[in-house]
Amino acid sequence: VAAQVPETQAGVRVVDRRFVRTAHERGLQVHVWTVNEPQRMEALLDLGVDGIMTDRIDILRTVLDRRGAWA
Repeated sequence: VAAQVPETQAGVRVVDRRFVRTAHERGLQVHVWTVNEPQRMEALLDLGVDGIMTDRIDILRTVLDRRGAWA
């Protein structure tokens, strides 16, 4: 089961360290959409999100490859 959320909504940050921690404590994965910039992908992965939805799979693959996380 996952919370699938935008990174921000109407200029308000939805996904932060507290959101991810709380979701994980409740047994939820966190999937964030739609993230197309590599810097944002890196920052979200650093927060511990479980999934990133993107229009730029090529960029996400590069980011995950650098982390040794592309399977």
